[in-house]
Formats: sequence, C-alpha cells, structure tokens
Amino acid sequence: MRTSIESADVPTSRRDVLLRAGLAFGMLATSACQLPGSRPPPREFRVTAKTTFEALPRVDWSLVVARPEASPAIDTTRIAVVRTGLEIEYYADARWVDRPAAMLQPMLVQSFRNSGAITVVGDDRATFRPDFVLNTDLVAFQAQQREAQPPAVRVAIAASMIQMPRRNVVGATEIGRTVEATAGDLIAITAAFDDALGKVVKRLVEWTLTTGQQALTS
Repeated sequence: MRTSIESADVPTSRRDVLLRAGLAFGMLATSACQLPGSRPPPREFRVTAKTTFEALPRVDWSLVVARPEASPAIDTTRIAVVRTGLEIEYYADARWVDRPAAMLQPMLVQSFRNSGAITVVGDDRATFRPDFVLNTDLVAFQAQQREAQPPAVRVAIAASMIQMPRRNVVGATEIGRTVEATAGDLIAITAAFDDALGKVVKRLVEWTLTTGQQALTS
C-alpha cells in the first residue's frame, strides 16, 4: 500500500480553503452532515514510553527533564519524510497527536519512572530542586524514502547532563538509531518511528543514570 506524500511548499488551494470553511461550520452545528467531497480528518499517531531496560544503576538523586529543542522542519504535527538530502516533505492525511518535542518530554519522564532506577524525576514544571537537569535536542525525526523499498526511519537525540546548582556540564552525547519500516503504509512507518525513538530513549536513560552517578562519585 502506497502512502500519499505532500510537499512542504504546496500553496493552499481554493478547494482546501472551502473545505476548511465547511469543516468549521460543521463543528458549530449541532447535527451537521459531512460535506459532499470533503476529506476525512487526518489519522493521528503517537509514540510510547519505554517499559523494559537492561540492568541499570539505582540512584538516589533527582532529575528534571527540560523541554526538548527541535528544528521547526521536524517539530511539527506533520510526519516528515526525506526524499533527497535537501528536501523535506510530509505524509498527507496523517499527523502526530502533538509536536515531537512536546511528545518526547513526557515520554522521557515516564521512561525514567518505568526504569525503576530513579525515584524523583519530573519535567521543568517540577516543584523540587533537582540534582541534575537533562537537556535534549531532537536532531532527527523523519522517514527516509528509498527506491523500491519501504522507508527507513531515523531518530537522533543530542543530550547534555547539567549538575545543579552550579550548572556544570558533566556529560554530553548524541544517540541515533535507524529502523527500516516493514512496509510502506502509515501503520508500518509510524511503528518504525516508535521503535527507533524507543531504542534511542532506552540508551538515553542508561546514559543519563550512569553519567549522573559517575559525576557524584568521581
């Protein structure tokens, strides 16, 4: 099954303007019918937290996961696909439930909690004073189109570990994984996104706990 791809620079057509106007009217009506010829809403996809880990050091310090940074080209609810090294397009009729950076932060926090190796962890709205802050930058989050094959999904995160309160950088890394989709349809492609991101997050959790523990014992 082939998925539809649209360019990032395609101008809005008169039909799309009319479609959005029709959908807005339908949302206001209490019993509106779908307009003839209108398209169904985009399919929405999400990513999931990691639940299984190898042996991890148990730590008694606290961690805040700062809001991740990301390039605007990939930090969008549209699902990015690269056909060439310079051009980013997006799958039509599909989107993430939230921007990738916004999805990543709670996913990281929950993954740390699921590890069972750290008790006190939260996002940057936490009320406790952390011993460490984890800064992250989502540097890759896109499918890569390949000739006569399903896409390969690339996910990469750059991270730095900050020891508080002096804000000393005690470690920095970049972790990336590429996962080939099992098919060319959106279900398989978004599953590859989830798999690749999960592998990166698993390694990031391990690196963070080890780096923090080494900083305190060195």
